[in-house]
Amino acid sequence: MLIFHDYPVQGALFDMDGTMFDTERLRFQTLKQASEELIGQEFSDDYLMQCLGLSARTAEELAKKFYGEDVPYAQIRKRADELELESVRMNGVPIKKGLIQVLERLRKSGLRMAVATSSRRAIAEEYLINANVYKFFDLLVCGDEVERGKPHPEIFLKAAQKLNLQPQQCLMFEDSENGICSASDAGGITILFKDIKEPNDRMLSKAKFYYQDMYEFLNALDEYTPEIGMPHLQEPFPQSLNQLTVGIHGFGAIGGGYIAQILSHWDGYTRPKRMLASTRNRLYLESVNSFGSYSIRYGQSSYDERIENLSVIDADNEQQMLEMYMQSSLIALCLPEQAIASEAKIIAKGLLARFMSQDMQNNEPITFLIILNKVCAKYLVLKNIREALLEITDEDIAEHILSEHYFCDTVVNRMVSKLTDQALYRQLNIKHRLFKQYQSDLNDETIELSDETALTEKQEQQITNCLEDMRGQFQAGQFLQNMDLILFHSETDMPIYVENRSPLLSKMRQMILVDQISDIQIIKNRLWNGCHAMLAWYASTIGHEMIGIAMADSKIKKYAEQVVDEVKLGLVNIVPNQAKELDRMAESFLNSCRSAYKDPCERVARDPLRKLNFNERVFGSIENHIHQQLPYQNLLKGAVYGYVYALKNLNLDGEEVTQHLHKNIAQMDITDSQKKVLSGLVVQGIQNELKETGIQFDFLSLELNPEYA
Repeated sequence: MLIFHDYPVQGALFDMDGTMFDTERLRFQTLKQASEELIGQEFSDDYLMQCLGLSARTAEELAKKFYGEDVPYAQIRKRADELELESVRMNGVPIKKGLIQVLERLRKSGLRMAVATSSRRAIAEEYLINANVYKFFDLLVCGDEVERGKPHPEIFLKAAQKLNLQPQQCLMFEDSENGICSASDAGGITILFKDIKEPNDRMLSKAKFYYQDMYEFLNALDEYTPEIGMPHLQEPFPQSLNQLTVGIHGFGAIGGGYIAQILSHWDGYTRPKRMLASTRNRLYLESVNSFGSYSIRYGQSSYDERIENLSVIDADNEQQMLEMYMQSSLIALCLPEQAIASEAKIIAKGLLARFMSQDMQNNEPITFLIILNKVCAKYLVLKNIREALLEITDEDIAEHILSEHYFCDTVVNRMVSKLTDQALYRQLNIKHRLFKQYQSDLNDETIELSDETALTEKQEQQITNCLEDMRGQFQAGQFLQNMDLILFHSETDMPIYVENRSPLLSKMRQMILVDQISDIQIIKNRLWNGCHAMLAWYASTIGHEMIGIAMADSKIKKYAEQVVDEVKLGLVNIVPNQAKELDRMAESFLNSCRSAYKDPCERVARDPLRKLNFNERVFGSIENHIHQQLPYQNLLKGAVYGYVYALKNLNLDGEEVTQHLHKNIAQMDITDSQKKVLSGLVVQGIQNELKETGIQFDFLSLELNPEYA
């Protein structure tokens, strides 16, 4: 049972045309075409508007008043049905946005559900099956099954009775005047949606609640339906698909191995009907699209999670990229920092194309998730998109476009790695051999049908022919789908932190919405990214290849724990309101490192000089500790190992490293004497570590480089 605005609700009765499906406009077109064909005159808008919600019998009586007793209404209606079915079978049923989410929530709230439609049963069943929503309803009551059509209450009374409920226990959903009068007179809890025409005073007086669309009702329903918490790792994704398309711009480790999972869990009730993900990696593109799915492997739990309903598109195919930006309600930008400037050009083209489109569905804003390992990454992204827009349109349009959409910073709290091309190549070869073996084992036995309900001989032959036609193609595809294609290895931490800016995100099950996302970004940058890099530099210089294996070394394990505690100590006063998240992320980081057996130290240690910039993850923490007069010996050790890694493992030029160290210590916001002490400690540490390597490192005094001060 559901309590909705103090009404105890046990059932939900839905009108079909105009309420669930956007078919009234289509119906107008087909009736006009059919009447033109049969009587040489189109039915008028006035007549058609008065027909909204009427049964066929009542609509025929009205037609005779408009067009005379001899009007062949039955033939016109039959021809209109044919035209409408042709359109639906070719293009699908136009579903009202938000319908699937509403149906799923009501069903999971334990309500009994029925359709009460003026349409004939044959039409109603085809539409409900075509739209894949028949599964939500216990029964149908149709226009050809009642004596008196809407506005008489018979159809709603009959539907409630069949559900063994009283009308006052049922939500009754309608869009037309005749329909809302029927529901109101039946005694239901009436809910009116706007469809073709604005509701008049009579309609509003009959409705207990009025909503512009399904989404507005869905927002109201949120307050009265149970909130589904964070999913556990092996929890299946929702089966029902909503009407949304979402995009992942950058099908890399985070995009494919993390964001795709978050989008698949969605709100816990439904998931997007389509996910599009872009890549330039041909092997990944062709593999996923051939298999129809791929899997993320969680080694800690020995669990493979399959991601379905995702199509990979070519990032170099401008048309495909524009379509992603035209169709998507949410797009995750999973791009490295160095790619933002170049990718901003296609983002700008996509946003401009969406702006210029006359398609009504493109009026909704895109929610952008900025998945970039950088504090305040949103401003970098916006800057580059703005510059790209100004190259193709004027400033007013550019600013208008940017103001239309939601740009949300995020903090990713999970380590993910993708398979190398070589590893994927080996996996595909093995599975190809299995597939060829499967094909050679197929036999040509016919399928025997067995059903409790007897079929006629003709029906049996028809269904046998259909199955035979599909079997050859279906079985091979099914075999491919049953073979997991492992593309990513991931840690098990579930949440992602997201800036609370878009109403769409409030329903997302796996997101923790944060008003001050910069607090979480600082924690992630200093505690997670900084400690991760320092750990990898240290582990690499003493010969470890994988983070997880390195953590079995007592020296590495002890250092990791000490540097995490040290960084936490410095962050307490910077983000005083995030103590809970600080502890959670610290524990999560250490747990992730302990099990990161497939996370190469080389990957984590890459680009050390960028990570050692004065305002970045390591020196940023050191500067903070100096300000607070806190110990920083473990941070200092991490900085030393970063430079040693650059010299020893990457063979960077000693002069380049020297210049970097000069420049970044000089720019720190500490006193000159503190700079000298810090520089002396770093240099001494580097020289001590390099003693036995034969690498020379001569650090020039800061006093000789006043241009850096």
